Amino acid sequence: MAELDAVEAMDWEEGVGLKELIDWINQIVERFRPDSINANARSSAAFTPRSFRHYQTMGCIDAPKRAGKSVHYGFKHYLQGLVIRKLLWEKVPSEQIVKLMAGKDTGELKRLLLEGIEIVAAGGRREGDTLATDGGTWKRVVLAPGVELHLESSRRTLSKQEIDGIVKRVREHL
Repeated sequence: MAELDAVEAMDWEEGVGLKELIDWINQIVERFRPDSINANARSSAAFTPRSFRHYQTMGCIDAPKRAGKSVHYGFKHYLQGLVIRKLLWEKVPSEQIVKLMAGKDTGELKRLLLEGIEIVAAGGRREGDTLATDGGTWKRVVLAPGVELHLESSRRTLSKQEIDGIVKRVREHL
């Protein structure tokens, strides 16, 4: 997290070129690879200019800023690339990636990157239902109408301090 904050704090005013951006993404993206993905997974760890532009064409990555004939990418593009790699490893279909990435600001992209992602169809499940995914099994707990808690069954026991932090974050969002 500190490294991500340091990258965000960099001077992005001038932006970076596509090659430099892809190099940065490829250097850090392994840290966000889910543990459940094996070495033989179909999705490679590396972005290429071609694959990056593909997701840009699909609308998952914003268009770069233009300065004459050159283009410049910023921190949001960096986050978009990292989130897309994570979603690909989690075997999220391209159509869902497009929907998940639409209109996200940097704060929302960071949350997608650093937290678990679960795609649920509206009204698709009931309280106590479990969902088996490649990333583990999740239990759905309805706390109030429109408020759900999703718990990963393989999570470790949380300390009181961690629970207090989670409660604080929930309060901020309610």
